[in-house]
Amino acid sequence: MVLKENLLLIDADYTLIGNRGVVRLYCKDSRGKTVLVLDSNFEPYFYAMPKEGKISDLKKKIEELDTKKIETKILKVEIVERNWQGEKTKLIKITIDNPRRIPDVRDLIKNWKYVEETYEYDIPFYKRYILDKRIEPTNWISVEGEEIKTGNYQVDKTIKANSINAVKLEKEIKFRILAFDTEFIEEDGKSKLIMLSLVGSGGYKKVLTSHQWDRKPSYVEVAKDEKELIEKLIKAVSGHDPDFLCSYNGDNFDFPKLKERCDELKISLKLGRDDTAVYVVRRGRISSAKTRGRIHIDLFNFIDHILSASMRSEVLTLDEVAQELLGVGKKEMKYKEMVEIWSRKEQLERLVEYSLWDSELTLKLAEHILPQIFALCKLTGQLPFDAGRYTYSQLVETFYMKRAFANNVLIPNRPKTEEMEKRRMAPVYKGAIVIEPKKGIHSDVLVFDFRSLYPTIIVTHNIDPWTLNCKHKECKKNKVPEEKWHFCVKKKGFIPRHLEDLIKTRLQVKVQMKKVKKDSEEYKRLDNEQYALKIIANASYGYFGFFGSKWYRRECGAAAAAWGRFYITSVIEEAKKSGFEIIYGDTDSLMMCYPEKLSQAKIREIGKKFEKVINDKLPGIIELEFRDLYAGGIFVARQKGEVGAKKRYALIDYKGNLEVRGFETVRRDWCELSKRIQRQVLTVILREKNPAKAVQLV
Repeated sequence: MVLKENLLLIDADYTLIGNRGVVRLYCKDSRGKTVLVLDSNFEPYFYAMPKEGKISDLKKKIEELDTKKIETKILKVEIVERNWQGEKTKLIKITIDNPRRIPDVRDLIKNWKYVEETYEYDIPFYKRYILDKRIEPTNWISVEGEEIKTGNYQVDKTIKANSINAVKLEKEIKFRILAFDTEFIEEDGKSKLIMLSLVGSGGYKKVLTSHQWDRKPSYVEVAKDEKELIEKLIKAVSGHDPDFLCSYNGDNFDFPKLKERCDELKISLKLGRDDTAVYVVRRGRISSAKTRGRIHIDLFNFIDHILSASMRSEVLTLDEVAQELLGVGKKEMKYKEMVEIWSRKEQLERLVEYSLWDSELTLKLAEHILPQIFALCKLTGQLPFDAGRYTYSQLVETFYMKRAFANNVLIPNRPKTEEMEKRRMAPVYKGAIVIEPKKGIHSDVLVFDFRSLYPTIIVTHNIDPWTLNCKHKECKKNKVPEEKWHFCVKKKGFIPRHLEDLIKTRLQVKVQMKKVKKDSEEYKRLDNEQYALKIIANASYGYFGFFGSKWYRRECGAAAAAWGRFYITSVIEEAKKSGFEIIYGDTDSLMMCYPEKLSQAKIREIGKKFEKVINDKLPGIIELEFRDLYAGGIFVARQKGEVGAKKRYALIDYKGNLEVRGFETVRRDWCELSKRIQRQVLTVILREKNPAKAVQLV
């Protein structure tokens, strides 16, 4: 019987049956049941670009290729058209049966005299499937097929698919999350697992340990030894049946330690939905613990790679991060105390509470962070396992890869090692302009910001690797300040086109946000969506200069920075002509004072007029925003010398609210007393204009 169901995709991989790739999609249905979808209808392929005039010769030679030695069949050899560097280009698409043999077939033909280059041979088969099907992880798909029986998976149903398509549904699903934490100590020169805690959706909590004692809490379960403790962990994970298994630094600590003990104790650490143990995925220097179908998310990675840039704390321990994001920290216990409690077998309840609370915090962080990861999954087409671990550049690249396929654009190759080294060695281009702050206390400070300066410059000036130094005479007017290069104005570049779409979509989402209540689920969803759009848009500038980038072009990054300097300098010159005193400028923001003592309303009016004057002169979508008028500001001098400190200032609004940058009061790793005193000192100085009182306070 043919079934048709709407399912939400959360994980994917593939397996081989015979020589054919079978894509496995792990999904949830609208009732929260787990459904495995198997699709054997998709075929792997890559492209060969022929040398000029040799397309027919190359096609014929590939068709005659003997692939018996590499155990695969060539299914199709087609001439297709793709966009390459802004031009329509004919290529040969080579389709085979075994996805694992793509590199082998490519190796056979890459050095032929008829071959200019080969492309898209390094995209993993299941990621190729997601790209081509235009489906989005953590979004809905429509599946048509028949239910089959299989005993190798921990799922509620398995469907053999006939067809799969993306579908738009607004329905939300509550995922089952299980957070865990382990406690290891050194005993007799060996690392020993003494306790682990599990906290999950719906109030689930459990602590597993290997020591029995009276009056232990009801949620504590005792194992006779380490081996049984790990076996109980496997059973607990299977029993609670989470969709997401969350840790804090599990990739670097918990899983390597658990794997080490499992290897010694001859246990298979099966925590996924299939019959395989946790395995390690290596990308460069980063190793990640992976489970199939039940996704391991190490929250530390996402915080380290993405959130840390906007966080006050420079220390990313669970305690510091939880305090900043959740307003609550860890329970106090030093490693030495833990060892003493375990060796004496006294106060074990304290150790249990300490371990359990770490998992509680991890669960709370997961509930806070997972929706942000899901928003990035939809935007980039990446699975939660990857989106939660990628750096800015990787997220940007996957976004543009997704857009490339949708636009029939050939995806450039990843640079080879020698090319990456060459890029690393290239001189660093000149960055943003910084106006040294005028030290001291200033009243009535006007603050202006460029809205998304670098993204809007890239869009306005059509900065793209494929539009650089075109041959049109009229495009030379779009010359980069301080440089000899220019960018085409006749043909929209691939990156600017999609970057403009990101900027416009984000503005639309922010308009929608104003129409819903701030404490509603809809507001949170929209906020996560605009945050994902912001991440990709703002990181696109840095991606041009990332040495591992597929769309690398050093001149593009340098051009955006040069135009950035040009526009901030132009605004400063205009401000001086209008009589403003410049207090501080950095990259895309400017702080200044009006020389006359006027009312708040009058100064705000002058600020809004200045904003309009500048925006009437700015080209394209580049826009200056008058952010606010502040009652006062303090800009401090460096410890040595008389020049003000960069990004070390405090502003106060007319209601007494402080905005602080660079001072110790906003850093989590400083003493609470010093932070509190500093905040009080800043308030007294800025609100009361009384330095003597501030000294008295200290």
